Amino acid sequence: MLRLYMPLAFLVLFIGWILYRLLVKRDLKKNLNGVYMGLFFIEVWSVIFYLCLNN
Repeated sequence: MLRLYMPLAFLVLFIGWILYRLLVKRDLKKNLNGVYMGLFFIEVWSVIFYLCLNN
């Protein structure tokens, strides 16, 4: 059961990191590579979870 909640927790942490970089540090443009990699990672895991939960 915990396997279903861990990705949600990491998604919340990723959004928190983006907001921190955007609002507090104000250097999100310097870290766009990390943002793109994080979004790609989330997309891949979304497809994996979709395929696993539908079978």
